[in-house]
Amino acid sequence: MKFNLFIAPSVFSRKAVLNKLISTILATLVMTGATFFVTAAHKRTAHGLARVDSKTSSEAGNIPIGLTRKRPAFRKAINMITDGAAANPGLVDYYNSVTRRVKGESMDGESNSRSSTKVVADNGQDASNGVIAPAQMDTLSLDQPATLSASDDSQVAAEPPEEAQKRFTVGDMNFETNAAIQRWTNYYVSTPIGRRTMRIGMERSNAYLEMARAEFRRAGVPEDLVWLAFVESVWNPRAVSPAAAGGLWQFIPATATDYGLKVESGNDERNDPLKQTRVAAVYLHDLYTIFGDWALAMAAYNSGEPRVMGAIVKNGRADFWELYDKQLLPKETRDYVPKILASIAVAGRAEGFALPAQAEKASASQS
Repeated sequence: MKFNLFIAPSVFSRKAVLNKLISTILATLVMTGATFFVTAAHKRTAHGLARVDSKTSSEAGNIPIGLTRKRPAFRKAINMITDGAAANPGLVDYYNSVTRRVKGESMDGESNSRSSTKVVADNGQDASNGVIAPAQMDTLSLDQPATLSASDDSQVAAEPPEEAQKRFTVGDMNFETNAAIQRWTNYYVSTPIGRRTMRIGMERSNAYLEMARAEFRRAGVPEDLVWLAFVESVWNPRAVSPAAAGGLWQFIPATATDYGLKVESGNDERNDPLKQTRVAAVYLHDLYTIFGDWALAMAAYNSGEPRVMGAIVKNGRADFWELYDKQLLPKETRDYVPKILASIAVAGRAEGFALPAQAEKASASQS
């Protein structure tokens, strides 16, 4: 009897413990499952919000202040101005401004929007009323495979001035004309090759302008600077240069890969207009960060950062037009910046682009 009394509580106790253990396991499984589903839902929601926030940030401009990456050419250019400032006290202020921009520090007196450039007349000449004869101009080596209809001039001429400016430019590059810019403006307006090149560029640009402006706007780069693509490739995404530069923005393989583009046989992302345009905008952002001036940034895009910085150190001042006058940069680079500004000027008043052709027609009808 005592034995039975001893055994019964033990059996009962084991059953109670077992039942409690099973209940605990089941409760744990239920809680774990509920936690898993809640967490998964939260992650999906958070991921969705992150994508929306990222898109909004990108549209508003999410390129950080300062350099976006380290490149040997950037480092070399910065070392050059560092050494130059040590040898020339006149370069100390410019050196300080370079280092602050590179570090992402704001500069008093500098445009936060980075959306304007001031161009003054070289040699102190006011060329606003001057006309350079076509015979005085060099010929351009540009891609010209497309053919245009005879109605191209009339189509451009018929467009209202304000519509032409709205379509081709937005007016955020503020510059005064000078002899160098006027020379290339006359080339694009008054010479057969220049006019044909400009017409081809305007026609092709329609496919890329909206996209390019958006990418430049996000990077804090003047939207009208997209006309750099006209000088580089005449807006031809399949253009290839003898130096192996390719695409709308004519990146050489080294620059393209530095900015994350794949340059492989059968997979060359320079052929993707959107991807290359995005890189072009960031690269120009970085060039402005180094030089603090859009004319110098354009020159560096063509000639390389060390070459432009070397010219600045030799000149003792960071002024593109002084480098132009003193011929401290290669001729191609000296012409490159005026070509871009001239193309912006011509595209911005496309209603006047057909005037020479109209004059030719009037002259022909009178003869």
